Amino acid sequence: MGAFDRFWKKGNLLKKTIVIDNTFYEKLKELAKTRYQTSTNQLINACIEEFIQTQNITSYEKPKGEISEQRSLLIREELFEELEQMKEKYNLSIYKLVNIAIKNALEAGEK
Repeated sequence: MGAFDRFWKKGNLLKKTIVIDNTFYEKLKELAKTRYQTSTNQLINACIEEFIQTQNITSYEKPKGEISEQRSLLIREELFEELEQMKEKYNLSIYKLVNIAIKNALEAGEK
């Protein structure tokens, strides 16, 4: 692995508004603030990329009273195109896929 292989190549970013469960977003925000030298937006892109590679569709029950909010994100274009394909394949909305991606990444990080 070369020194620069850990970084993504420049590419088009799409501005999308996606509903994200607040608990997930707050956990990512905290990780970006305390553990990683990156933004919450970049962590979400990393979650999506890992999710696309694993195709680990796991359902989860949203806790009672959980609030979800619309967030404006910059998502790498190639990742969004993959999400659209997964949307068709699994008959799930983009926002649900993104929330599953974040949940999976957070659970994997806790192990």
